[in-house]
Amino acid sequence: MKEKKNISRRTFLKTAAAGIGGATLALQGAGEAAAQKDKAPAKITPPGKVWRLKLQSSWTGIGISSQDEAVKLYCERVKKLSGGRIEMKNYDADVLLGIGETFKGVASGVADVAVTSSIYHRGIVPVAYYLWAVPFFPNDHLEFMELWYQILGGKEIWREAYAPHGVMHLTFECSDEWGTMVSTKPIRKFSDYKGLKVRAFGIWADWLVQNGASIVTVPGGEIYMAIQTKIVDAAAFGSPDAWAGAKLYEVCKYFINPSIIPYDTCEVIMNLKTFNEMPPDLQEVMLSASRIHNLDVTSRTIMTDGKARKTLADKGMETIFMPEDELKKAEEWCWNKFLSAKGKDPYIDRLIEVYAKAREMHKAYYGPKKLL
Repeated sequence: MKEKKNISRRTFLKTAAAGIGGATLALQGAGEAAAQKDKAPAKITPPGKVWRLKLQSSWTGIGISSQDEAVKLYCERVKKLSGGRIEMKNYDADVLLGIGETFKGVASGVADVAVTSSIYHRGIVPVAYYLWAVPFFPNDHLEFMELWYQILGGKEIWREAYAPHGVMHLTFECSDEWGTMVSTKPIRKFSDYKGLKVRAFGIWADWLVQNGASIVTVPGGEIYMAIQTKIVDAAAFGSPDAWAGAKLYEVCKYFINPSIIPYDTCEVIMNLKTFNEMPPDLQEVMLSASRIHNLDVTSRTIMTDGKARKTLADKGMETIFMPEDELKKAEEWCWNKFLSAKGKDPYIDRLIEVYAKAREMHKAYYGPKKLL
C-alpha cells in the first residue's frame, strides 16, 4: 500500500499556480476561438453608410401636441445616439400609410418605422386586440406597465407574434388616457348608448354593443367630420388633448368620463429585415431611443391633458362622470370577456397569464399605498 503523502502549503501553491496558468491559457484559447467565431458573422456598416429611415406616425400633424413634440425628439435622439449614422424622417398621419395599412406597410418597407397601435392590425395578429388594451386593466402607472412588459413576458409575446410577419416590435408606447368620449347626446348610464352610432375599438366596443350601440370605424383624424355629418353620434379616441386639438367642442356638447383605459398601449414597430441588417450598436440605438420616446410621450400627456380639460370646459362642453356602480359592472364584464378568449390563440393564452399576474401584483402593491 502506497503511503499517502502530505502536501505542504508551498507545494500546494506551486501546483495550483501551474494549474491556474494552464487553465488560463486554455480559457484564453477558447475565448479567442469564440471571439473569432463571433466576429465572422458580425454586421459591419461600410464606412460612411447612413441609414435613412422613414417614420410613419399615426398621430402627428392632427393636433396632438404631445405626439408632435415627442416624435421630433425621437428623430433627433436617433441621429445623435447613432453619431449621424441613422437619419430618421417623420411623416405625419396618413402621408405614407393609412392607419389600417401601417403594419403591412412597415413589413413591406413602404415605411421603415411606425408609431402606431396594435388594435389596427388585430385582423392580422389576433393577440394585438388585447395588447392594445383591456378596459379597466390598471395601466395607470408607467412602472406597472414596465413590469408586465419587460419582466412578466409582454415583450416576448409581442415580438414573437410579429416576427413571422416581418415586423420588429421595438417598444410599447403609453399613448395617453383612452376611453373618455365625446358625444352629441348626454350619457349618464351605459344604457344611454342604446341606438347611438359610436366610434370605438376592442372589448370596449363589445361592451357598448352589449348596451345597444352600433359601432362605426373611422380614423381618428376624421372623427370631427364623421360627427359633423352624423356618421357617428359619439366617439372614443384619445386623450382630452386630442379632443381639444381636433376642436371636437365645436360639434359635441358632452365629454363623458372617466377614461376606461388609463393608458392605452400603443407601439413603435420597425421593418424586421432592416433591423436585422443593422449592426448591434445601431440596433441598440433604435431600441433605446424608442424606449425613451415612450417616456417623452407619457410625461407630456400629464400637462397637455390637464390644460385640455380646462379648454373643453371653457368651450362649453359639459363633463359627465359615469356612476361608480355602472363602472364596476362594466369592469367585471370586460375582464370576463377577455378571459373568454382563452384557447383561441396561444399568444392570447400567454397574455391572459401575464395580465392576470400583473393585476394581482397591482392590487397587492398599489392598494396598500392608496392615500385617499
